[in-house]
Amino acid sequence: MEKPLSLTLRYSANIAGDLALLPRFYTFLQRLGAADGRGALLLDLGGACSGDVWHCRATGGRSALIVLDGMGYHAANVEGGLERENCDKLAGQVAMALVDASQDWAYDVPPVSDPGIVVTLRPRERAARLQIALKPAAETRIEGNILRLRRVSAGSIGEAVVDLRGRPQLVSATVHTMPPDTPPNPSIAGAVEFVEAEARYFARQAR
Repeated sequence: MEKPLSLTLRYSANIAGDLALLPRFYTFLQRLGAADGRGALLLDLGGACSGDVWHCRATGGRSALIVLDGMGYHAANVEGGLERENCDKLAGQVAMALVDASQDWAYDVPPVSDPGIVVTLRPRERAARLQIALKPAAETRIEGNILRLRRVSAGSIGEAVVDLRGRPQLVSATVHTMPPDTPPNPSIAGAVEFVEAEARYFARQAR
């Protein structure tokens, strides 16, 4: 399979269990994709759930990640947010990659599979032509073959475009803030209702 010549990434971070945000967030992501016509790699840099939120506690940190999977995310940083037992359980339920200090993800978005593009929490010297560091940085930049992504707030989507012809080059980097009048996507709203119902069941079982 031919390797991609460029890569567009869109990413979120610090959602902190705000499931009510996600149906609108999905609409926003769809609009961004429709505006530029580029299929994007969707990533979450961590903090999807929070121990302060009831459904995150009830599901062991899985609730927001399940909805992100339904939104078409390709990989999420789960370091510190999931115990190993819950991570293994969730891995069997979702299509997106669950990345932590011990588990990387090589680019695999059908019909393109490219082991030279790696999403990781611990970039290191190796043959990969592009390593995407899946945790927030002060700014979006490329150091050698390592792409670091600027931190974003819960209501924003970060975006980076990388030229992969030869040595990786950052073409553009921006942060999109979701307009307050963005309507919710009905399918993702339904997914949120399902996840919350499941969380209530787990909470009752734990009593």
